[in-house]
Amino acid sequence: MKELRKTVRLFMTVALIVGCGISLSANGLNLNGSGSRAMGMAGAVISWTNDVSLFYFNPAGAANAKGTWISLFETNLVPSGTYVWDVPHVDAKTVSKIYPAGALGFVKPLSDKLTIGLGIYTPSGTGATWDGEQLKNLAGATVYNWESFLGVFTVSPLVAYKVSDTLAVGATINLNYGMMKIKRPGIGQYEESTTGIGIGATLGLQYMPTDKLSFGLSYKLPVSVTLKGDATMAGFTTAPASEITRKTTLPMWLGAGVSFKPLDKLRLAFDVNWTNWKKLATIPVEFSDATWTQLMTHPVYKAAFNQTLELNWKDCIQYRIGAEYMLNEQWAVRLGYMRDPSPAPLETLNILLPQIPYNMFTVGFGYTGAKLSVNAALEILRGTEQTVPYAVTNKMPGLHNMNIIVPSITIAYRFN
Repeated sequence: MKELRKTVRLFMTVALIVGCGISLSANGLNLNGSGSRAMGMAGAVISWTNDVSLFYFNPAGAANAKGTWISLFETNLVPSGTYVWDVPHVDAKTVSKIYPAGALGFVKPLSDKLTIGLGIYTPSGTGATWDGEQLKNLAGATVYNWESFLGVFTVSPLVAYKVSDTLAVGATINLNYGMMKIKRPGIGQYEESTTGIGIGATLGLQYMPTDKLSFGLSYKLPVSVTLKGDATMAGFTTAPASEITRKTTLPMWLGAGVSFKPLDKLRLAFDVNWTNWKKLATIPVEFSDATWTQLMTHPVYKAAFNQTLELNWKDCIQYRIGAEYMLNEQWAVRLGYMRDPSPAPLETLNILLPQIPYNMFTVGFGYTGAKLSVNAALEILRGTEQTVPYAVTNKMPGLHNMNIIVPSITIAYRFN
C-alpha cells in the first residue's frame, strides 16, 4: 500500500509536465498516436497494444498487463509550413517553433482478470504561427499576428477485463478539457481565447486466438464541447471586447487492426482508422455584445466580425502498417508507414487550421529490462502540396504545404 501511494504521488506530479503543451497535428484535429512503441510502428497497434499507447488506441490491452506499471511519454512536433500566393506577392513560412505533447499512464491488475488504470494525454491539437511581416499583403500592408491553436487535454480512468485466455475488453471515460486561441486581422488585431469541458468514452476489444495472431477493435464516442472565453478587436473602439462562445464536436473514431508473427522474432501489423469529420461542418461563434452580433452580418464589417470557422470537412480513412523485429529478448527495432488524408476540401483550406495530406514514415527502437523499459521513435510526415485556385468561394487561394518531424521517447517502470 505504501508503494502504491508513492506511485500515485509520482503520477500526479508528472501529470503537470504532460499537460504543459499540446501540439500541431495531422488527421484533422487528432494527433496520430501516443507512445513511442506505437509511433515506431506508425500506430498500427490496435490489436496488441499493452503499454501507455493503450489509453489512446485500445483500452482492452490493459487486461494483458504483466504487473503494475507507470509510463511517461514525451514528444515534440516540429512543423514547417509554407504558403505562396502570387497575385498579392505572398511567400510565407511558419515561425520556427516546437510543440510539446505527451502522455502519462498507470495500470494496476487487481486480479488475473480485472485491471484498472489512469491515463493523461493529449489526443487532439492543431494550429500554426506565421510571420506577420510575410503576410502583410493580405491585410493592406499592415503587420498582424497570425496564430491559431486548438487542443484537447484528456484524463481517462480505465477498466479492462480478461473474458478468457483469448478475449479481452476495456473502456475509458474521457474527461476532455478543450482550448482554442486565434489571432488574425480584423478591425485592428483580432484575438480570442476560449476553454471548455466535454465527456466521452473509448471502448476496446482484443482477440488473440493464437500466440501469433491477434485482432482488435476500438471505438471513440463523439464528444460535444462548449468553449467560452473572451474576444478583443483592437481597432473597434466602440466595443473593443466581448465574451465569446463556440460549440464544437470531437467526432466519432473507429479503428480495427490485425497483427501476426510470421517468424518468432517478427511482428507485422495492419490497422484501418475511420474518423467522422463530416459532422464538423462549422465551428460557430456567438458574441455576448449586441453590437458585435449585429456586425456579423453587416455587408462591410462581417469579414472582421463573422468569426465562424467554415470547415465542411469530409470523413477520412487512415491506413497504417508496422513491423517490429526483436533482435534479442531485450532489444527491438520498428518501422512503419501511414497514409494520412486531409479532411478539408480546397475551398475551406486556410493557414490557421492547416490540413495537408501526409505520407508518414516512422522508425523506432526499444529496450526492455526486468523493471525499466525505454522506447524511442521518429515520425517524418511529408506533406502533399495543395493548390487552391482563385475563386470567390475559396478561403485562401495559393499553394499550401506542411512537413512535420516528430521525435519521441517513452520511459516505463514495472513494479512487480
